[in-house]
This record gives sequence, C-alpha cells and structure tokens, in this order.
Amino acid sequence: MRVAEDDAMPVHSLRPITAANQRVIDNIENILSDIITAIEVSSDSSPVITLRRISAIVPYFDEADPACMRWHVEDREVRYHFPGKTKEEAWRFACVGRILTEIYGAIKNGMTIANVSRDIYYHDPDLFKQQETVDRYIDDIAHTFQVTRSDLNVASSPKGLMIGLVTANDKSHTTLVPDDLATEHGCADISHLEWILVVEKEATFKSLAEREYHQSPIVGPGLLVTAKGYPDLSTRRFLRIILDRSKGAVPIFGLFDWDPDGIQIMKCYRYGSRATAQEYHCNLPEMEWIGVKAEDVVDLGDIDDTSMILSMRDRALALSMLTNREWRDRSGTVLPGLDRGLDELRRMLMLNRKAEIQVLDEGSRGTEHWLTAHLIEQLLAHNGGDDMLLV
Repeated sequence: MRVAEDDAMPVHSLRPITAANQRVIDNIENILSDIITAIEVSSDSSPVITLRRISAIVPYFDEADPACMRWHVEDREVRYHFPGKTKEEAWRFACVGRILTEIYGAIKNGMTIANVSRDIYYHDPDLFKQQETVDRYIDDIAHTFQVTRSDLNVASSPKGLMIGLVTANDKSHTTLVPDDLATEHGCADISHLEWILVVEKEATFKSLAEREYHQSPIVGPGLLVTAKGYPDLSTRRFLRIILDRSKGAVPIFGLFDWDPDGIQIMKCYRYGSRATAQEYHCNLPEMEWIGVKAEDVVDLGDIDDTSMILSMRDRALALSMLTNREWRDRSGTVLPGLDRGLDELRRMLMLNRKAEIQVLDEGSRGTEHWLTAHLIEQLLAHNGGDDMLLV
C-alpha cells in the first residue's frame, strides 16, 4: 500500500516531521503491519482496521486555565474488515486504507496535503464516491490517533474571505483568509484594527467591502471576514491568531441570520463542533453576537412581511440544538455567550418565523446604518464607555 511518486498529492509546503507526526506514522505502520500479518497467518483470516468515532461531546473548562474550554469525548469503536461480509464493508476498508496511505506518504515526504476533501477525493473518485466520505474518515483517524488535522499533514484550503489587513507594500483588498499573518510582503500589521466583524453571508460581506466599511470614519478601521456560511478551520485559526497577537485588545463580533443555522454557526465559531473536537485551540469564545435577533426583525415592521416561515428542517434543527449537550458544560449550565442564542431559538419556534441578514436592508437607512449603530454600542461597552475612542 504505497503512494506512487507521480501520484503525489498537491502540497502547500515542505515541513519537518514533528512528534505528533511521528505518532501518526507509528500508528499507521502498526495498522498496516497487522493487516500483513493477518494475511500471512491464514488465508481464512480477515484483516481489520479499527478506528474510533466520536458519538458525543460534553464541554468543560480546564481547571488549570478557566478560560480554556476542552471536550469530554464519548466515542465508539468502528471496525472495517476485508473482504468483509458485504461489498459495502469491503469498500469501507478500501477507503480507510487508501486515506491512511495518502497521509503516511505526505508525512514521510514532508508535504502538506491541500484540501483533503477535494484532492484525495479526486485522486480516486471512483473509490470514494463523494467528498464527504473522505472528510468523515479523516475526522475518525484524527480522533483515533488523538491528533489534529494539521498533525496528519492535512490542511483544508481556506474558503474564507477577508479585507482590512494592510502590509507595507500592499493596499487593503479582498483576499482569501491566509494560513497565518505572514505574507509575501512581510508580516501583516494588525495594530490599526479597532474591531473585527465576522459576517455569515458572502453577499453581505462583499457589499460592505465594496463600500469600504472596514475603513469607516465613524467606527474606525476594522477587519471584515466571512467563511461563506459554516466556518472552516482555516478561518477560525486565522481569527484565533489575530486575537492572540492583539492580546485581547481587538473585540470580535458576529453577524448571522436569524434562523437555526445562523445560531449554530455562531456557536461553531465560539466553541467548535463535535467533528472538530480536537481543534479546540481554534475556538473564539470572545466573539460577541450582535445580530440578527428577533428584536431587529420586529423593529422593521410587520413580522409576517419581514420574515419567513420555518421549514420542517429548521424546526427539527432548532429542537435538537435546544437539547444538545454540546451547548452545556458537565453541570448542565449553558456555555458562556450561548444563552441568548437558545432564547432566540425558542422565539423562532414560538413565532414559527426566521429571517436573513438581508432583511436589514429593508430598514429606513439600510444595513450599514444598523451595523454602525450596533458596533458603536458594542465598542463603547468594550472601551468602558469612552466615546473618545470612536473619534
């Protein structure tokens, strides 16, 4: 089970083998060795790959660092046999085996696989059938080996966009979220940033970027970011780096749809998700949610005219979120900053309504005016009520 040189995956950069990488190599070698041994011992034996899949997670705060949230993970064993009792079982074994060899080859050659769900999938689309298959097994492998995706030398290509960072030789413009703050023109300067705004919708982000809202003379210079919906790890990691570099000096805000997905996206930015439990270092618990909320929709007029009816999927998602243990710590207390989100879910279910960010355009002065008023209020609170900081 080797990866041919001319079949090598697209890469971002060469990198040395870390201790975590070596743990991955050792695990994969043990798995492959067990497969070979099973084949050699008896023709009747069934080679098996055993992984562990996360079934539930319960958050808790690290006693040594109360600001750091970790996950208590509940998982189950998943075994893939070959040839197996069914064709489906043999196919799963082949998929996992292929992904393990791709990871092994990338680490041994000091390469980073670019966008696993796309590139590994297109390496053998007839085998994997769909990109989601690769993503699911990558998450299982990372959890089984107790490492992050980065330790597997697997990096998803950024899908996020941002505007507001400026380097010495570069004007501010919309660009993909970078892997870090180092660019081809040097290290990006973040000292001018007075706020960060994460916007769920790409259309709203582009509208604000075209109007150069990140250079607003009223609320000051800021950084606009969108992950075009649910956040990818690259966008979350990038924002975490900025907040760490600024030592908490730059407040971060989130603008999401008033619907179950919008609330779920807000939670993913703040505390991650079950699939990315190993990536807790990317969490953004500092994020303040500024909207859209029920009161914003009601202020625009008749709610029947400014909102839509919840779909059956919306209602099912909202109900599952209200009872999901991921939103509470081990004592059952809702995680900091998520209380209002759950309250909004209850309002949606009671009213049977939802609304998108674009509804703000229906206000008398549009989204920009609404956003400016809310950012001023939040920035004043962050700066201790000193309005001179907004001049």
